[in-house]
Formats: sequence, structure tokens, C-alpha cells
Amino acid sequence: MKLLSYIYILITRIRNFFYNNELIKSYKSKSYVISVGNIIAGGTGKTPIIIYLAKMLKNEGYKVGIITGGYKRKSKSLLVVHDSDKLSTTVDKAGDEAYMIAKEVGSPLLIHDKKYMALKEMDNIFEIDVVLVDDGFQHRKIYRDLDLVLINQKSIDEEYLIPAGYLREEKKNLKRADAILYRDLNKVIEYLDDKESFKFTSNINTDKITENGAIVVTAIANPSNFINFLTGNNARIEKIFSFKDHHFFSENDIDDILKYCKSNNIKNVYTTEKDNVKLNIYKSLFDKLDINILSIELEIEFGNENNFKKYILNKINEKNNTN
Repeated sequence: MKLLSYIYILITRIRNFFYNNELIKSYKSKSYVISVGNIIAGGTGKTPIIIYLAKMLKNEGYKVGIITGGYKRKSKSLLVVHDSDKLSTTVDKAGDEAYMIAKEVGSPLLIHDKKYMALKEMDNIFEIDVVLVDDGFQHRKIYRDLDLVLINQKSIDEEYLIPAGYLREEKKNLKRADAILYRDLNKVIEYLDDKESFKFTSNINTDKITENGAIVVTAIANPSNFINFLTGNNARIEKIFSFKDHHFFSENDIDDILKYCKSNNIKNVYTTEKDNVKLNIYKSLFDKLDINILSIELEIEFGNENNFKKYILNKINEKNNTN
């Protein structure tokens, strides 16, 4: 496995060399482009940061568009998930994360396996001020005006690239980033001292937590974090139904869940926002048994939110003033 990782390192080095020296050209959008990415496979909080930025920028009066790859979607090629007026596809065709983002933000969201193709189409059919590229750090075919990279403890601890480890490229390539967003970390990476950095934490909204017994249904990368959040806020969990990340619930899955609830007189189901958009397909079946699906929202809190907002807005204004 380590040998394959070394081969992977060689491939990424060659690829980065071509882009760094402009031997391969990146597509440059007419809009201001912000990439939100990481260097590790697995969740670091990109999706909630995308939602946070989209809402913040819309509140400031910017027209926002979003580009994503639609991981685990049941469709191919270009897909318009939201056309700025309404959702224009289904959760299975879009993938759970893309659909959730579109539903939550209400801005144009386009999917393509090759993200730069989605960006080209965004430029063709929408008038957008700022485009957010989900998971864009390795997608160098897109020219970005601002590169935000998320770092968590796993990113720091991991030593090996895929497939021996979880790194998607060497840590030294973090030098490409404009700003580092540290998730749930007090320390910083020393060799990135010259980079702008911001610290944020993630927690759950506790408004929907009930004192009654409930089950958990989830299909996310790190369910233990979600469960720990719940139990840490006095949720009484009777059983956990945990599936692989991005799993689409089948009728058999739902049947097993409902049978357990009925047999044990469970009236509440905790789930994540991402999983709720998939469970909602079966909402009528839960309603028949008077079972509440409680979608628990993830909240992002920056150590100094005003500084972060000011940084983003200043960067956009700098670009606009030079054009």
C-alpha cells in the first residue's frame, strides 16, 4: 500500500508542477471564485462552511452560485440542482450533500464530475457575483481568487497519502492556500504562520433534543461525533442505525427502522440535515406511526466571526476595485 502511495505522490507532484508553471491552463470565471477544500479524505466540515459563506454573502447583497461534484449521486454529466427559483431535481440524482446545500441556501447550484465544466455553465446561464466551489483545493482546472483550506486533527496526524493513508496530497502543498480554517483546534501549523488563519468549532443546535427516548439514523463519515454531541446534551438514545457515508436508505432499511420503533414505542428519530433530505422521501410512513423525524442542525462558530467576515468581504472588494 505504501508503494502505491509513493506512486500517488509522484502523480500529484507532476500534476501540480504543470499547473504551478501554467503549462496547463486553469479556467477563469467571470465571477469571483472561492474554493473551500481540504487535504484529507473524509469530513472536515466543508459543507457547513459552504452554507455559512453562501448565507453570509447573500445577506451582504451578493448573488451566489455553488459548484460541487455531487458525490454518490445517481446521475451523470451536468445537473442543475437549483435554478435560483426552486429545486429542479431529486435528492438521489443530486446526491445528499448537494441537495441539502441547495435546499438550505436557495442559490443556483450546479453539479459536474469535472467541476470546471459546471463553472463554465454557471457563467453561461446565470449572472453571479461569487461562486463557491465545494471541495475545490485539488480541482486545479478552476482558477480561484481565494483558496480556503480546512484543517482538523486528523489532517495533522495523518502521515501517508491515499491509499496507505487518507492524505489527498502532501501537506507542504498547503502553502497554496490563502487562508487556513482550523476546525476544533487550538494549535496551528508552524510552517503556515504566514497564512491568514481562523479557528472555528462545530456544535449541534439543541432545540429539537427531547427528554424522551429516541433512536439515531445516520449515514455520515463520523457518526460518533454526532452521537457524542447528542448524548452530551442529554439525549436519551435507545438504538443507533448507522449506515455508510452517503448511503441512500432503501425500503428495507426504513422497514427495519419502523419495526423497531413500533415494537419499542419510539416516537422520535434523530438524524443529520444531510440524512434528513433522504429520510424525508419516506416521511408519510413515519407520520402514519406518529414518529417525529428530528433533523439536528450543525452550527458553525468562529473564534472571531467579525474578523472572518471582514477578511472575506475585503478580498472580494479588492478584486472588484482592481477590475
